[in-house]
Amino acid sequence: MAFSAGDVVLVPFPYRDRLAKRARPAVVVSAAAYNRLGDVVLAAVTSHLPRFGMDLALADWAAAGLKTPSTVRMLLATVAASRVLLQVGHLTERDWMEVQARLHTVFEWP
Repeated sequence: MAFSAGDVVLVPFPYRDRLAKRARPAVVVSAAAYNRLGDVVLAAVTSHLPRFGMDLALADWAAAGLKTPSTVRMLLATVAASRVLLQVGHLTERDWMEVQARLHTVFEWP
């Protein structure tokens, strides 16, 4: 399956302090050309309220295919595209622009 930036997927997401054991939502943040090589870069999605300055409470979480109000956290991971279990939706333009703004800050892009 080919993924695009802004896709919302279910994947065993590897957190910093533990191995992935159950599927969690994540947002694809890497470009389609990169994703076609077999890996995807993901940002974690959580049902917790924003806790950190880089967290983004999604305005259009239901339109993105999520079942509960959700937050994108700038906890990033690269996984094999084959580990993605399901694509559940796609971020709206409004939410995707906010995710991109946070990525620019994380990497100090202009």
